[in-house]
Amino acid sequence: MGTRRERSSRILAAGLLLACVIGCGGKSTPPKDGGATDGPTIVTCTGSGAQKSNGRACACQEDCGSGFCVDGVCCNSACTDTCKSCNTTEAPGTCSFVANGLPPRTASVCPKGDVTACGLDGTCNGAGACRKYAAGTVCKPGVCDGDVVDNVNVCDGVGRCKPGPETVCAPFGCDKSTNACFAACKIDEDCAAFIKCVGGSCGPKPRGAVCAKPSDCASEFCADGVCCNVTCQGACVACNQIGREGTCWPTDAGLKDPRGLCTDAGAPSCGHTGTCDGFGGCALYRAETICVAPSCASDRLNTAGTCDGVGVCRAPGVQTCQPYRCVNAACNTKCTIDADCQTGHACVAGSCGPKANGQVCAAGAECASTFCVDGICCADACEGACRSCALPSSMGRCASVPVGASDPRAVCADQGAASCGADGQCDGAGGCHKYAVGTTCATEHCESNVYTPTSTCNSTGQCAAPTTIACAPYVCNGARCFTACTNDNTACLSPNVCDAN
Repeated sequence: MGTRRERSSRILAAGLLLACVIGCGGKSTPPKDGGATDGPTIVTCTGSGAQKSNGRACACQEDCGSGFCVDGVCCNSACTDTCKSCNTTEAPGTCSFVANGLPPRTASVCPKGDVTACGLDGTCNGAGACRKYAAGTVCKPGVCDGDVVDNVNVCDGVGRCKPGPETVCAPFGCDKSTNACFAACKIDEDCAAFIKCVGGSCGPKPRGAVCAKPSDCASEFCADGVCCNVTCQGACVACNQIGREGTCWPTDAGLKDPRGLCTDAGAPSCGHTGTCDGFGGCALYRAETICVAPSCASDRLNTAGTCDGVGVCRAPGVQTCQPYRCVNAACNTKCTIDADCQTGHACVAGSCGPKANGQVCAAGAECASTFCVDGICCADACEGACRSCALPSSMGRCASVPVGASDPRAVCADQGAASCGADGQCDGAGGCHKYAVGTTCATEHCESNVYTPTSTCNSTGQCAAPTTIACAPYVCNGARCFTACTNDNTACLSPNVCDAN
């Protein structure tokens, strides 16, 4: 373990300041969401013997006990992957995936392509990779064919532009100047055949249609500017998400609450972060987020107080700095004079003597235990997936990395949502985290006039398909059933015919 740490340190010293990304060198610090910088926050590289704990602002790797300065904060690992960040809102100081739909730290690694090709859309997919245009994104606009928008092509989510569903405008007509359904009418010709324009309306609209008020919709629910299946007014849900227009659906984890009901209570509270949890609720600061800053008491270190992941700030602990002094809320890691060491210890060749567990190290030889793991003198070799010796709440003791963090040992690999297996993150118990219950593992589809709703992962790790629904008296319309028709009867299942849409 000491050898691996030494190798990492040499690489960093030789130029892996890319791991520090924007933060190193005293440049502006990126915001918590891992996106673009919104203003300069200057942090000076101290280069002192005292080094900071994970999550604290840094300007170079010498500032950090872990030896990693990433995205402007001290980090638990190099965190160099394309769509990972060490300064996410939920877990500053812990390398985590950038949320689905947010940009990577460097735009060039996920270059935005033309939507007509359905390639990369310039953002991350929430699983550590670049995202392709979401399923349902229009890659080729349709044209009016009577009261229908036809020949629309949409992205399938995996890089292909494929024929999409028709949009039946009824009871409104199709505006040939825009090749879209009329949102309001002025004359009867703005409505579907045989429909009259009354008070600017042709009648109640179907789900997904543009609306301004509940009475515009057949469902009597208007949310996020579209006719919705339910009221959809709670935190972290929306009815206008691409590919799910008209269906109230949770906002992806790590994104801001579109309703503004989730507000950031600040890391010291360990409460809400202001972002969503992916299940229609407000996210909390993750375990190991620092809520009380470390401090020195004589020559002992009061370690950082950390969040427990369920809204409580755990009390700080106490760690010896012996044989070094405690300075600026951290144990010294090197000495130049005897005064840098505790009484009774001399500075010899830059060292006060063997370090105790929990102190910063670059090689096992510096430690009394002979184990230098994750840049910290450790009680043992601390091998295996999702384990670390550098967690703020347990410095020097091998412990499980908190749930939601990426695996510092790179053992846990993402098996893909379709598998309902490992998602590339840690489970908080020293194992690989599986896709959460309710995760979409197969998209909705319609074949032989039978509609199968979206399949989701269940509690046993299986991709469970819900009960199918017959489209009758309609037929399939792309991945869904038609819900309205025009007088050409193509949306109706024979022998049914279209009557007043």
